[in-house]
Amino acid sequence: MLNQKIELRFGKIFKGTRNCTFFRFIKNSITMKKIFLLILAIGFSGFSQEKMEFVYKVTSVGSMYDPTDENSKLIKEYLIKMEQQLEDLTYSLRINGKESLWFLHDKMSFSAAHMGKALGGDHSYFFDIATNNYIEQRLFLDNYFIVNKKQKDFKWELYNETKEILGYTCYKAVSTEVKLIKGENKTFYTIAWYAPALKYQIGPQDFGGLDGLILELTDKKRKYYCTEILSPEKMPMFILEKPTKGKVVTEEEFLIEMNRLAEERGLPTTKY
Repeated sequence: MLNQKIELRFGKIFKGTRNCTFFRFIKNSITMKKIFLLILAIGFSGFSQEKMEFVYKVTSVGSMYDPTDENSKLIKEYLIKMEQQLEDLTYSLRINGKESLWFLHDKMSFSAAHMGKALGGDHSYFFDIATNNYIEQRLFLDNYFIVNKKQKDFKWELYNETKEILGYTCYKAVSTEVKLIKGENKTFYTIAWYAPALKYQIGPQDFGGLDGLILELTDKKRKYYCTEILSPEKMPMFILEKPTKGKVVTEEEFLIEMNRLAEERGLPTTKY
């Protein structure tokens, strides 16, 4: 009888101890789960705020076609083909915190003779807002080059004119540049439509310096326009990496390299 009482008492103690341990395990598990979910929520919140992707298309502007030119038929055929090939091109501007990267999708799938790529551009632009510095990766005749440069001062003239692009109110800004061509001064205009609600002072290629991201930009040859802003759930996971592939050169050295490579292949060279 005594042994039974002892076994019963120790059984209750053991059972209570076991239940207490199990309860603490469940409580700790619930607490850890809450902490995990909180961290996950903060992570996704930071992701949505810090990472964004803007998709752009490009088209030609202005008229390079002169019907009085003796080669007008050939020029017209060239321009039509170039416009068709521009439709092949899609660009992205990816932003991660204080860094951004502008690039052409599937760049290596286009041949060097692709006329659309020649007009729209195939250079990649990495921008660091902390240093206000661009790293531009250029590809010329299968050779890569890296050019470091500061963000250009476009001396934008701001207007109160607005229009809506993809749900954002955008304001007009115009940059003016005068160039001496064949002894005459010619004025060229770059028109940007920027969204102050998007607090990034960047845009297509290396255009920027406005109080908001540029969603549409027209220069003397082409127009870039944003077609889609990817929401976090539609965005691919990405890490922005600075372009490193290529020979590091200055603008002047790049022109020298271009002429050298062109001359080696029997191609026309440019003056610099």
